[in-house]
Amino acid sequence: MHVALRTRLLLLLLVSLLALVPVAFGVYINETSPPPTTARLPGRCSRYCETHGCPHATPANSPAYFRLRPLFVATIRGLMSGGRAWYAAANIGFYLVLVPLLLVGLTYGALRNAVLIRQLKTLPRG
Repeated sequence: MHVALRTRLLLLLLVSLLALVPVAFGVYINETSPPPTTARLPGRCSRYCETHGCPHATPANSPAYFRLRPLFVATIRGLMSGGRAWYAAANIGFYLVLVPLLLVGLTYGALRNAVLIRQLKTLPRG
């Protein structure tokens, strides 16, 4: 088999395996976690926090929450722009299809470039 083709296949295999790690982690978390609740829980966050704002968060213990909250609200509004009926489809399309494909493509490109740079370093300088 040609070296370049073999290298490309190995990169694709590596990227595919890397892409499966978050999927396996997500399956594990979903199978072992308690079912989500919409009730307000005093000791931990629940779906209540997602829809009503988190009463547990303070600027002292969650500064990122307060910085990222406007981005979260804008994202929800963007996903809801097609109406409530399209929210789930837009959410799945964006977070489960578009973003992972973008990340897999960028990872493959970075690994391919690293291999190319390594190959170019071995060439005699003329």
